[in-house]
Amino acid sequence: MAKYTKVENVKMLLVLLKKHGIKHIVTSPGGTNIPIVQGLQEDSYFHCYSVIDERSAMYFAIGLQMQHGEPVATTCTSAQATRNYVPGLTEAFYKHIPILAITCSKHDRYTYQECMQAPNQTSLPVDCIKKTYALPYISNNADRIICERKINAAILELSHHRPGPVQLNIPIIDSERLSFEETELPNVRTILRYEREEEWDTNLADKKIMIVVGESNGFTDAEISSIKKFVYHHNAIVYSNHLSNLHIEEEIQGNLLLSAMSQSLFDEEFAPDILITIGGQTGDYPLYGKLNGNQTLEHWRISTDGEVVDPYDKLTKIYECSIYFFFNKMKDVDVTEDHTYFKKWDNAMNKITHYTNIPLSNLYVAQQLYKMIPKGSTMNFAILNSLRSWLMFPLDKSINCYSPVAAFGIDGGMSMAIGQAYTSNQLSFFVTGDLAFFYDMNSLGIRGIRNNIRIILINNNRGAEFGMYGNPNKIDLATYISAEGHNGNAKGWCIANNLKYIEATTKEDVLKFAEEFVSPSNQSIVMEVVTNASDEEIALKNIIKDNFTGTKTEMKKNKLKTLIGNSVVNLIHEIIGK
Repeated sequence: MAKYTKVENVKMLLVLLKKHGIKHIVTSPGGTNIPIVQGLQEDSYFHCYSVIDERSAMYFAIGLQMQHGEPVATTCTSAQATRNYVPGLTEAFYKHIPILAITCSKHDRYTYQECMQAPNQTSLPVDCIKKTYALPYISNNADRIICERKINAAILELSHHRPGPVQLNIPIIDSERLSFEETELPNVRTILRYEREEEWDTNLADKKIMIVVGESNGFTDAEISSIKKFVYHHNAIVYSNHLSNLHIEEEIQGNLLLSAMSQSLFDEEFAPDILITIGGQTGDYPLYGKLNGNQTLEHWRISTDGEVVDPYDKLTKIYECSIYFFFNKMKDVDVTEDHTYFKKWDNAMNKITHYTNIPLSNLYVAQQLYKMIPKGSTMNFAILNSLRSWLMFPLDKSINCYSPVAAFGIDGGMSMAIGQAYTSNQLSFFVTGDLAFFYDMNSLGIRGIRNNIRIILINNNRGAEFGMYGNPNKIDLATYISAEGHNGNAKGWCIANNLKYIEATTKEDVLKFAEEFVSPSNQSIVMEVVTNASDEEIALKNIIKDNFTGTKTEMKKNKLKTLIGNSVVNLIHEIIGK
């Protein structure tokens, strides 16, 4: 019976080498890579070749690959061993030979610390490897997920586009490297990549399918047609939000629904079997939370770049092709007349209420204005509270929406909105909080700014976001973390830059100025809505509470809490011991 190391990332490597069909391994002697070589020589799947000199070993591996036509792996110890690979790796790079160079390093604590055999192992010349993937030492589940993703990505990169060598570096702790008590290898998720010309391994039969559409500049008629046909032929939904810019009747904009839905109900009834993602970042925190909480779904990514992008830690397949090609090809695979999955989502969406009683806040402004935004307008949102608030309300399908969610930073959102409006005759709206506004307010001084800009500034005199969603409330958030008390307002800056300024301090003010704000005029307009941070949190809690959706048991408990109050319910739980 084979005996394996206790080092987790090494065991994961052995599993994925086997799953990806890499069996030819060239080994060079050393101490740091003992856990790797021990597993390789104990497992009958692998064919090992011993070459003492790492320089020779890499050229030997090139010869093996050229003979067999299969990817080859090499492994060496720390110290200068990795450097000795460089001549052969350079040859492999320019020859386009897929060699997985598995190198080893001491733990990061020893690098540059005058410790034995601890040079930086990942500083190789750019023209000897396609990419370097450095694994972390595994101390928690997050590290485990990183290793899983990086090992898959490293192996896939060997043959991605032009083949070539790839480095995979593994940190080894000396105290663990000589322990071989494991008799079984772990279950490790395999990620596969399919290109257009390949035979695709797909199974859509009897599957609930969710297509998540991330940030996009829009879709062609051909792409839209292929998506609609796919949905028609399968038990599928299209989950989108404002940033998707998809604009079809078949989409579900479920941000508010998922915000108010329990994880239990999602897992039992609404979670897909297969998640298909297209486009970029969604900026949709409720969706991210629900999908990450579910442990059973399978994620397929559709992208022309073919990169390993795994935001939900569920990625299993990458289809390197266009959106149109994928959906057009798959529309006739495992066709079903079952549309129960869409009906379930649609029925749940029809029960959502947008007109719950909430205080003056970002959510209140969105609630009152979302139906008033003129058709054909453009909307931009600052990240977090501004984006989240408006994602809960449906906009007309003629309105395109944007947000700086790719890097997800506070800066530049207003500049981006002004840039979009610069060559447009349509009204361009930007929703922002006070911190993001003051960060980017110099953009209001851009020469030649148009009169089609409409800025909604929610000023709570601090970063309200930092106190929401369970963020710590027992520490001092106000002084430095959320910048409470900056006492800034936009009036002077707006007047100085010839923008009309409107201040709203009550709900009545918002309603009074709404029509003027959404109408064309000879000046751009900034409407500053003065709120307080606690009302922002109350508004979010109220709209979620009024739309709470859970299992039958959860709904009964929630109804009981509503009738008799949380304190009484908690007391009952204490008495009965539940």
